[in-house]
Amino acid sequence: MVLIKKNVLIKLGIVMEMIFCCTLNNGCVETVQRESPDKSLINAEIINTLNDIAMQNAIVSQHTLFPYHFVKNGEKLNQLGQRDLTVLAKHLEENPGNLNIRRNNISKEPYQARVTFVIDKLKEAGVEVERISVSDGMPGGPGMASEKILTILERQEKATAAARTGAADTTLSTRTRGKR
Repeated sequence: MVLIKKNVLIKLGIVMEMIFCCTLNNGCVETVQRESPDKSLINAEIINTLNDIAMQNAIVSQHTLFPYHFVKNGEKLNQLGQRDLTVLAKHLEENPGNLNIRRNNISKEPYQARVTFVIDKLKEAGVEVERISVSDGMPGGPGMASEKILTILERQEKATAAARTGAADTTLSTRTRGKR
């Protein structure tokens, strides 16, 4: 009988321990609700990514650093210039080509300092500068010679003047006819 009581007590103890563990385990469980992602934030990120890609494509297509990319009257790049040069360096590292650094109205020494600074930055970025051409070229390509543009403008101006003169003559002649 004592043995049966002991056996029952052991089994009762085991059952109590199991109940205690289950209660403890259930008490520690947190219900985690999955929040659905905010679709407007996802859409905004997609748009930002697409804008970044478009911006990088425009920088590569233009392949030009302008005076506004540099610190005023200095050789170092400002924040915009650093961003654009980073994009250009990534592209030029794998795709050698032309890089334009526009001179505009600065003298030879500051311009040359800017060119040297940019070339040094390209070297630091891993670009083989021997494979690229740096010049004071037009953005996006060779452009059109200014003489040709002046010729085109002159032709357009003559055509416009001729059209005005012809229009004035017809206006005059219709007025004269109407008075008769």
